Amino acid sequence: MDYPDRNELVVVKITQVLDYGVFVELLEYGNRRGFVHISNVSSSWVKNIRNLVKMNQVRVAKVLNIDLDKKQIDLSFASISPQREKQKMVEFKQVNREEKLIALLAKQEKKEFDETWEQVADPLIEEYGSLYKAFEKVALGEDINKLIEAKWLAPVKELVEKNIVVSEKTLKGILKLSTLQDDGLELVKQVLKEIEAVKGCSVLYKGAGVFVISCSSPTFKETEKTLKSAVEKAENKAKKTKVSFAFELSSDKKRSGKE
Repeated sequence: MDYPDRNELVVVKITQVLDYGVFVELLEYGNRRGFVHISNVSSSWVKNIRNLVKMNQVRVAKVLNIDLDKKQIDLSFASISPQREKQKMVEFKQVNREEKLIALLAKQEKKEFDETWEQVADPLIEEYGSLYKAFEKVALGEDINKLIEAKWLAPVKELVEKNIVVSEKTLKGILKLSTLQDDGLELVKQVLKEIEAVKGCSVLYKGAGVFVISCSSPTFKETEKTLKSAVEKAENKAKKTKVSFAFELSSDKKRSGKE
């Protein structure tokens, strides 16, 4: 079983808290045992170690030293920025989820985990950078038949359909419509119908001829294209019906949906 490298950041679970330090399990390395001395629990002075660490707590630690003869791994919680710790935890959770998905696939197809990982995960990670990103692409309809063997195509698609929800990217804007014509309300409704007819777009009345336009799709590029199409169709309708038309895109790009 492998050991981590010196200075590597690892995810650990605290298994024992002592007055002089804590023992942990390295979750990415077969639960190998490591130790964090009290001097490395925090970058500031530690009065009571139990105020800073708790049993079963999952933390990010830095590898200080490895003694292969003694099978001893010295670690530190100090000097790790909150941003780097958060990034490491996100990476760990993603890899953990990827492994669970491959385990599901292996069980479903009655194959060994290592074989499934080698034939499915490895080529997809090489192409897309991460397995989860690859699965998101599959969920969006991307063809992967040149990357994995044909026998895996249907099982992977089935796995993705059951377990992957692609987060939607949403763009919003403010639309102002006005007209002095007698049938103005009906004409405004006709303009708005052009937007509502575009898949992924909706209209919310804000008041006094002001409307919030919202369009969503799996990617910002696609959302921008959808919103542009909806606005153009509505503007063309407004010109034909002589309705004053003004649209302004919101400055923030809002993400919605499950990851």
